[in-house]
Amino acid sequence: MIRFSVCIETVFAALPIGERFEQAAGCGAAAIEFWSARDKDLDEIARAKEASGVDIAAFLGLDENLPNDPAAADEAAAELLASIEAAREIGATGLIVKAEHEIEGVPRQEQIDTLARMIKMAAPAAEKAHVTLLLEPINARIDHPGALLTTTPETVEIIDAIDKPNIKMLFDIYHQYVTEGTVLDSIESHIGRIGHFHLADVPGRGEPGTGAVDFGELFGLIGSLGYEGLVGLKFSPAADDADAVARVIELSST
Repeated sequence: MIRFSVCIETVFAALPIGERFEQAAGCGAAAIEFWSARDKDLDEIARAKEASGVDIAAFLGLDENLPNDPAAADEAAAELLASIEAAREIGATGLIVKAEHEIEGVPRQEQIDTLARMIKMAAPAAEKAHVTLLLEPINARIDHPGALLTTTPETVEIIDAIDKPNIKMLFDIYHQYVTEGTVLDSIESHIGRIGHFHLADVPGRGEPGTGAVDFGELFGLIGSLGYEGLVGLKFSPAADDADAVARVIELSST
């Protein structure tokens, strides 16, 4: 059975933090996730986690993306280590990391090497904290023009080069569908490198069933591959949030 995580920045976002956890639990989700930790009361987050019984799947490792500029790497590395400690404190199992936009005038490979070096540096601290670093490519066609890291193969190449068991890919179905036009082949080819999924339909980032993605087929594939991680619900519900989450969970079990 596929286990789901609710992104409480897009689903149940109008509710107080504690109620967001409770609503996710009530819908049958195994976990929640959020964006920045800086605008959150971590003690409140920890209490909500304990009271609701749901896990914390992930949050952003940095408020901003990891810089590709070598001159900014040291400061960003320190912030990433602080985020790992915050994850340990609240029991989060994943940290999401993304590359900054491509820097004009700096060789592309140098920017990729800078990104990989920062992630590799943080890997031992993350492993000690039982945290997986989740490297996420994003689409440059619609939402993030100029994004450095966009494709599944290049993301997997970076992960393989770092070669640490707690460095995985965050496969965002919306982003990769926009970038690559399909997701099934990439998922099947690279499932061993994927540590977390995000999903939303295409176009519009709506809930499943509002766009072009065949989520019945998608869930069938993910289930058949023996994936044991979480699938994050990061979409804009069409109407009632709880109903939207319930519909996705029901679809995954049919």
